[in-house]
Amino acid sequence: MFNTPAFINDFPVNSAQNDAVCLQWNTNISGFTAQAIMGDPWNLLYASNQTSYFDTQFTTIPSTATAALIQWTAFPNRLSQYLGKGAYPANPYNYLPAQLFAIADQYGTTEVPVPAFQNIPTQLCPQATWNSELHMYGPYGPRGWQDEYCEWSVVRDPQSNKITRIDMTCENPEYWNTLWMIDPQKVADVYTSTLSFGAPASAQVVVPVSDLYLQDPVTKAVVIDPSTGRPAYNPLNKWNSGPVAVRGSSNNYGGAMHLTSTPNTLQTEMALAGGATIQRNCGNSVPQTLICCAQYGQAYRNSDPHIGQSVNQAIGGQLTGFPCKAALANPTGLYIQVPDLSGFTLPADPKLPAGASAQDCWQIVRGSAELTDPVTGMLFGATAASPQNGGNFVLHAVFQLPQSWVDAGVSFTIGDITDASGELIQWGGQVTQQMSIGLWARPIQVSAAPANEACVLPPPTGVTPPASPVPPDYAQPLQLFHSAIWNAYFNTEVSNPMNTPISLASNSTLIAPIVRLGQSNIPMVLTCTTTQLGPQGQLPAVDFGPDVTVVVSGFNDNVNYAVPGNSYPSQCASLNLNVSVGANAALGLRGLALTNYGDEVQAPMSALLNIIPA
Repeated sequence: MFNTPAFINDFPVNSAQNDAVCLQWNTNISGFTAQAIMGDPWNLLYASNQTSYFDTQFTTIPSTATAALIQWTAFPNRLSQYLGKGAYPANPYNYLPAQLFAIADQYGTTEVPVPAFQNIPTQLCPQATWNSELHMYGPYGPRGWQDEYCEWSVVRDPQSNKITRIDMTCENPEYWNTLWMIDPQKVADVYTSTLSFGAPASAQVVVPVSDLYLQDPVTKAVVIDPSTGRPAYNPLNKWNSGPVAVRGSSNNYGGAMHLTSTPNTLQTEMALAGGATIQRNCGNSVPQTLICCAQYGQAYRNSDPHIGQSVNQAIGGQLTGFPCKAALANPTGLYIQVPDLSGFTLPADPKLPAGASAQDCWQIVRGSAELTDPVTGMLFGATAASPQNGGNFVLHAVFQLPQSWVDAGVSFTIGDITDASGELIQWGGQVTQQMSIGLWARPIQVSAAPANEACVLPPPTGVTPPASPVPPDYAQPLQLFHSAIWNAYFNTEVSNPMNTPISLASNSTLIAPIVRLGQSNIPMVLTCTTTQLGPQGQLPAVDFGPDVTVVVSGFNDNVNYAVPGNSYPSQCASLNLNVSVGANAALGLRGLALTNYGDEVQAPMSALLNIIPA
């Protein structure tokens, strides 16, 4: 089975709840794996059947197959690229490093006010082009710009405005939605314990489960999720929205419990890895060239171009010395790496314990500094020749004074520590720029690398398409929702510093909605692309396979949101469905085939519906 991130157990081992979380998590990652291998056969050419990405459930993995850590800097590179001084290609804004820290934290000082987000290039291939069409900086969202699979929030002293705590997370939203499906109260309890970890009494919080409920944007009624029969989860609740956290007031809010920037999802990371396994005629020596050719992820991030290149080089043999197939290693996840803060300096204080350092302030809240790899029997990343720890599995960390220092009466706080440049820590980004995020890949040797393929068609903006071949143009399923969930998500508008509101549906996940044997006329909504009506208004056909019937009852071609994993919203369509499940239907995940009137039936998108017993 696929294990939970960092092998974490939020319920006691062997409890019914823990078993339920593990089962649901295994179902989710199984579905995401199938989607990563499938790719996109509907609208792209040379971007499907990605079989050099393997399913770890059904693959014999040799005990010598050491997992490889791929890591990148946690501070957003796109801020530097599009807004910062010294970028190549040069931008017109030339923000100084302190201004980038201020915009990343959304906190300014008298000397460094928060600068504005600006328009940036739409055309990114072969390089970012400033003399062509521009659009507002994204991803949109309350922490959208923190898009390196690491997000943070900052607590400041209400009198001095000095930083007292920084919360940093790389936890994927899919895990928290899974935990919520099993026990919402447990989610609230873990919120409480995580956001209160090591905090003084005045900064402790208690998170009521009702604070996490999804509400109808008009009536404010709690939305019930038909998958569970319980209240639905709001991923952008008051405790997990934006980079600012307030403590010690009558209106505490804020924190960073899990990722919220729309491209920061685990399903997307797996899809990126799948797409990166295909060998390309352009080679893999230049990350920007490869990402423009293969069209996975977002250019100019620290993460996506580097991850894609590393995976591609592993498959081709350049990274390992032999050709491979690969997958994300189990436990599947994204992980903070413990930073080296030896360049940070503490203020002189006679009450500090001997040997105290700024490193002591960086504390692991969730996850582990090291884990044993069940494949090799050694620490992850270790080999017989090099048995030391090769990397970390941290899910949530804080930077705050240890309680023992506070008890000893030290006279300073986090804002009085200086960073490696000798500057006082005024922004969370000064810490996250010292950190790396990583994923663990599992390469397995194969007899020969797959044959090279051409670049994905149609090409990105800025690249001239060839006369032939012509890429496919079929209806593509995107996401499936229970209607009540979709309506609440889609109609909830989320503000952001870009002044470009975006639908909360952009913070949904691709966890398959649950239906039960024998249920009939279940109202659902399917979002999709390139969907059109027949000449007499015939609606597209939807097929889940045997013993599931579907009536398509409505069509809306004016749907705009960021499909989870995408950096920007896009125009798509939605179909209203009524789904009925036979009493003897096969259990488990179902794909969905969507066919425009008059078109030939295409391959179903994997894992969009989950059938369970009545």
